Amino acid sequence: MYCKVLIIDDEYIMRQGIRHMIEWEKEGYVLVGEAADGEEGLALIEEYQPDIVLADIVMPVLDGMEFSMILKKRFPKIRLIILSSYDNFEYVKKTLLNGACDYILKPSLNPKVLLELLEKTAAKIPGMSLQKDSELSVREKLNRYLSGYEADLTQGDFKQRFPYTKCRLLLSKEGTGSEGRLGDGIELVHFMQDYWGRQDSYETEILLIGGEVCVAVLNYRIKDEKTVVQQAQECVRKAGCYRPDGFWICGEPFDGLNSLQEHYAKALELAELSFYYKDTSFLTAADGRERRRADRFSYEQYAELLKCRNFKEALNQMEAYVVYMCSCMVEEYLLKNTTKNLIYNFLLEREKAEGVTQINKSQLFRKIDHSRYQQDFQRQLSVVVEELGRDCRGLSASDDSLSEIKQYIREHYAENLELAQIAKQFNYNYNYLSTYFNRKMQESFSEYLNQIRIERACEILKTTSYTIAQVSELVGYSDPSYFSRIFKNQMGRTPSQWKRRIWKSE
Repeated sequence: MYCKVLIIDDEYIMRQGIRHMIEWEKEGYVLVGEAADGEEGLALIEEYQPDIVLADIVMPVLDGMEFSMILKKRFPKIRLIILSSYDNFEYVKKTLLNGACDYILKPSLNPKVLLELLEKTAAKIPGMSLQKDSELSVREKLNRYLSGYEADLTQGDFKQRFPYTKCRLLLSKEGTGSEGRLGDGIELVHFMQDYWGRQDSYETEILLIGGEVCVAVLNYRIKDEKTVVQQAQECVRKAGCYRPDGFWICGEPFDGLNSLQEHYAKALELAELSFYYKDTSFLTAADGRERRRADRFSYEQYAELLKCRNFKEALNQMEAYVVYMCSCMVEEYLLKNTTKNLIYNFLLEREKAEGVTQINKSQLFRKIDHSRYQQDFQRQLSVVVEELGRDCRGLSASDDSLSEIKQYIREHYAENLELAQIAKQFNYNYNYLSTYFNRKMQESFSEYLNQIRIERACEILKTTSYTIAQVSELVGYSDPSYFSRIFKNQMGRTPSQWKRRIWKSE
């Protein structure tokens, strides 16, 4: 018989490492489940009645100390092995007194140590005779193969297990649909095994990879192509009680082992995009929306807008880019983190400008984090942007600021006026002010300055007898010939021609 083993540890990496550390079935063991804390572990023990439990000494909810006492009282026949770090040795001694039969130091854990301890423990179980397989089952090989571990899985193994022409994967990942116990995944596997076991036309294998990805390998004849998709959809509907908000992907058909990993990776990538598929529990890979690579955000421009206190424009830029990321279907974690970073930088610069802010950062970030789907996220984003833009107290580079700049130019046009000087005068970045001026005025700074100077030159020419060289100097041009060219470009005549015509008409 197989010796049944259960793992209880709140560290996912540790559970993953133990799960793939040895070839369990080949050595006579079978993993019946795993849990993240003692309370969840007790529920699984009640259901699966393992022979050996591997449990961490330090866990949330119900730690190893309390767990060992309860286990000894309720399940005295189950053997407990404690997982511990060096600094928990005093606790280990107490658990040994409470009924644990042995312990493993996590830093020294390796396949040889684990296997020796399991064999030593199994030998103490009355009537236990390990059923060692000379070779792993195809199911176990598939699990290791798709988990990225070395597995002696051949095309022959695959073809013998799946004799029909076509294969599809039906896949769901815990965390992209529902929140639940790790044990729920095992219950889901049992349901899937029962459902597909009643379908005589197919060969199927149900896997639970990493404790979170449930995969059904469906093998069928070409003539059953349409039917298998319909039954996969029915299976998903009935599986709702195990993953109520589950998001299932029915992959595209493939022929054999050579395409298995590629189709698994594609289905898994799509399964992680439930954020973009609200009110969808079943999606065929062929119906998935196309993702695009998002262009890089212009952090430099955003930083300049904030530095120049153009908060309104910065918010517009941020919101537009985040909406663009959504259209590209950027991975949810990256989308939310990028959004929060942009908001944080905005608030940082705003606090510098105002000295204090009444905005609660944590509350804003919770609105972003707790958005379950894209539609909810974009609604919350609009709320956040509106809140950030409220009461900026005139800190933006508004039309009033532009009016002040224009007035300054009118008052100082005769000087050696440059945009860099004005940017410094009004505490703006030169590049930003240049772009902002062009956008608002529909002309460059130099074009606007020339316009002011030529208007003034016309007034002087009309009302005085100054020479062209004198007029040129009075309106800010040191080179009379350059002044004449600018004047002719704007007025259609040279200064002399324009003056003669004006005087003649009078």
